[in-house]
Amino acid sequence: MNTGRIGKAISGLRQAREKRRRDAFERLTRPHVSALHRTAFRMTGDRHVAEDLVQETCLKAYRAFDRFKDGTNYQAWIFRIMSNLCTDHLRRTARAPFVAWNEDEVSGPMGAYSSEQDRPDVHFLHASFRNDALRAMSRLSPEVRLVVALALLEGFSYEEIADVADCPVGTVRSRLNRGRLLLQKELRHHVPSKTDGKESKSGSPASVKPRC
Repeated sequence: MNTGRIGKAISGLRQAREKRRRDAFERLTRPHVSALHRTAFRMTGDRHVAEDLVQETCLKAYRAFDRFKDGTNYQAWIFRIMSNLCTDHLRRTARAPFVAWNEDEVSGPMGAYSSEQDRPDVHFLHASFRNDALRAMSRLSPEVRLVVALALLEGFSYEEIADVADCPVGTVRSRLNRGRLLLQKELRHHVPSKTDGKESKSGSPASVKPRC
């Protein structure tokens, strides 16, 4: 028996299996990377921390990839890993230093909305609003912050958020309402006043609704 040849064959099979695993992971993960970065940034307020957390998310997801059940919700699975890492980071660091946003870091998906006023990220593109919004977000609990980031800024449905947060849809609604109320209070000076007897459609956090 040629043990050297058998060893090479086994090694080749392992390499082929690992390549298939890596290719499958990259195929499933790649469509979500940008949204993971945006959400991690909105959760932490620090682009460098967000980058580190997304890298850690991908590494942790790859190591656990064999435990992912094919045909189930991969988006919820990898976002749950990311949100848990962000929550752990926020609880460790408590009040982290404030880091200003820039337009590249807050731009979210645009094509899914029929008009500018429907876009959940539209006001986050205005310089006068961005940093106040980040400060307001930092006052939310990690659980509420996640729901606000996914609903108002990424356009996730209640059901999608419930899968990520691993909680009932009713809990998602409750957290989103709490987040909206706090953001509305903190950012009320950005909301235009009534003009000509008609209330301006501002698209403020209180009026933006997730797609459901």
